[in-house]
Amino acid sequence: MLLYIDVVDGDTFTRDEDGLEFADLGEACAAAVALLPALARDAVQGPRRCAAMLREHERCIAAEIRDEAGAVLFRTRLRLDMEWPESGR
Repeated sequence: MLLYIDVVDGDTFTRDEDGLEFADLGEACAAAVALLPALARDAVQGPRRCAAMLREHERCIAAEIRDEAGAVLFRTRLRLDMEWPESGR
């Protein structure tokens, strides 16, 4: 079955134009969940990106499974919350 994995990173939306063949929806959902740690690593790689992340209070990265008609069938999110307690800064 042909399904698409779109990625949302903060305000950035990346649409999967090609799609991937999966045996079933469960396999596609597992692929989307497995994708999140790599996306999070990419988001913080390098000193500039890490410094930018520390200025934020939270960062949410999501992967959405979409069918050929455009319906979102599954969504998984990874959220990083950052806070600066008064005593820590």
